[in-house]
Order: sequence, then C-alpha cells, then structure tokens
Amino acid sequence: MTIHYSSKPLLTAALIGSLLSGCAGMNDQQTTVAQGAGFGALLGAVAGQAIGGNTRSTLIGAAAGGLIGAAVGSSIAERKAQYVREEDFLIAEIRRNQQFIGEADAENRQLYAEIARLDRESRRLAQEYRAGKASRDAMTRQKSSLEKQLAKAKQINSLTEKQLADANEVYNESKQKRGPRDQYTQQLESNVVQLKETRQKSSQNVASLQKMYDSTSI
Repeated sequence: MTIHYSSKPLLTAALIGSLLSGCAGMNDQQTTVAQGAGFGALLGAVAGQAIGGNTRSTLIGAAAGGLIGAAVGSSIAERKAQYVREEDFLIAEIRRNQQFIGEADAENRQLYAEIARLDRESRRLAQEYRAGKASRDAMTRQKSSLEKQLAKAKQINSLTEKQLADANEVYNESKQKRGPRDQYTQQLESNVVQLKETRQKSSQNVASLQKMYDSTSI
C-alpha cells in the first residue's frame, strides 16, 4: 500500500500518540521517562521526514530520537532509587551511557552526511540564484531545510550535554566512594571521555549548520 505524502503527518502524530498514551496511571518517574521518549521521538520523526522525505525515514528517526529522549528523561536520584545494590545502579548507568553514545553518534553521523549534501546544494543554488537561474522560492525552501537540520543538531547537542553532566556526576561520586581503580569507576570514566567526543561532534554539526544557515541570503 502506498502512503501518500498528505498522510505522513498523521502517521507521525499516531506514532507519538502511541508513545505518550501509556502515561496515564504511571508514577512521576515513569511519566518523566515516557515524556522524554515522546519528545525525543517527535524530534527524530521530524528530522527523519526532513532528511529522507519518506515514511521509513520518519519511523527510523522516531525510533532513534525516542531512545535518546528516554535516556535523559529521568534524574540520577530517580534512577538510583530503583536499585538496592549500588553495583546494579552503576552497571545500569554504564549501559545507559553506552546506549546513548551509540544512538547519538549515529544521529551525528547522519547529520554530518546531510550537512555535506546541503552544503553542495546550497552553493549550487546560490550560484544559480545570483545568475537568475534559481527562484526565490527555491532559496526559501533550502533555508527552511537548513533551519530544520540546525534545530535537530542543537537538540542532539543539548541532550548530549545533559547526558555528559549526568555521567560526570555519577563518575565523580563513584571515584570518591569507590576509588579511581574501581572497575565501575574506570568504566564510567571511559563513558565520560566518549561522551565528550560525542559532544564535540554534535557541536561541530551545530557550528557547520549555523554558518551555512547564516550565509544563505534570500
């Protein structure tokens, strides 16, 4: 069955609605996580549609965005309260960091590729526009595409900052209580290093898109 373009916003809305409909009857912690997942899915769905222009891209974007959103949807204290043993909490935090890094890095790679494409397209359009071969509407659409990708890049960067802050706090606490040679402390330290690299990539994407957006004059 072919899904026409006009039905895609409804599909996206239905997807987000299904993620958030389970909030009724949840406690505050569960609701916070669900809302984080929903927000992340909304971000991913919009970005997926903007990049791929098709339903598959929308669904992939929503899935990835949901994982990132859920990863930052609860506080350290709330997460810690779920575990009796400190070791179990630390293991969960390490896995949480690793999951976030994997998803965020995938989003950053996708954005990096999209930035290269948009840069080539923007340069071509700018030349054609100056030569009178491209319309103002084409330039307006290009700037709108850049704006959407910039919004996504900024959100990924913001989520990465939050994840890094959480990971750093848990790492410092573990280092103080368990010592720097503890296996969990060392794994958390590795997470922090990786998250800093992820943040650098997301920051670079923001800077590249912002420069491109600012230079696109209509």
